[in-house]
Amino acid sequence: SSDVCSSDLWSELARSDGQRYADYRTSVLGALAAIPADAVVFSHFVAINVVIGAATGDDRMVIASLDNCSVTTVTSDNRGNFAIDRIGNEADTLIR
Repeated sequence: SSDVCSSDLWSELARSDGQRYADYRTSVLGALAAIPADAVVFSHFVAINVVIGAATGDDRMVIASLDNCSVTTVTSDNRGNFAIDRIGNEADTLIR
């Protein structure tokens, strides 16, 4: 298994370590797209980075080093397309 760093790509991770990583990314996006109304979702920053990446077309696993309790606001068309309204505050977060 490879160590994850901020330059790693989801596509590379899926190729090197298994389809489960691509499946995780797909399931996060599918679950968010299925929310029928405005909602508040509490999540780890990895999942938030999945959505930021989908909205911006960025395949990196870590796009933003989001701070604890930061707020990222996302709009979904409920068909799997996302737009970032606001990215939360970033912090010096140690990622291992």
